[in-house]
Amino acid sequence: MEQALDKQNTEREKGIYRVTVMGSIVNFLLLVFKFFAAFFGHSAAMLADAVHSLSDFVTDIIVILFVRISAKPEDESHDYGHGKYETLATAIIGILLLFVGFGILWSGVSSIYRFLQGGSLQEPGILALAAALISIVSKEVLYRYTVFKGKKLNSQAVIANAWHHRSDALSSIGTAIGIGGAI
Repeated sequence: MEQALDKQNTEREKGIYRVTVMGSIVNFLLLVFKFFAAFFGHSAAMLADAVHSLSDFVTDIIVILFVRISAKPEDESHDYGHGKYETLATAIIGILLLFVGFGILWSGVSSIYRFLQGGSLQEPGILALAAALISIVSKEVLYRYTVFKGKKLNSQAVIANAWHHRSDALSSIGTAIGIGGAI
């Protein structure tokens, strides 16, 4: 019985790693592409979106680390195991989302303020718009895959990470609208 439970926990941990590693690869590729598109597409909005993708990559690393810790069996100082660490990872991801949201808000408000004070805004290029559209599609697909796996694996940290993917897709919609309007 105990062996079957250990095998089930090992399979769950492997499943969480697989979905999180896949997400981290997509996030890494997107953040590199977005930084490239922000620089060559002259888009402050795409730069903010790239920073958001960077935060997705960081949360993927958090999930990997905390799931490894939470999978450890009980010991002398943890009578019920280490499962609460996955809950802690979920809380950290939520806090990071909050800070990223405030950072994006600050960047947008600062740009608007500079514009209202007589500053000029550089017109973004089509590359920035393409990056936003690619991000929307890829992050929505990643969200759906990750939330499906999170429910299947019964992992709140994976589900929280899926919602982080969704928030990136939603912020990319705003970015695409802003870039498209500026073009």
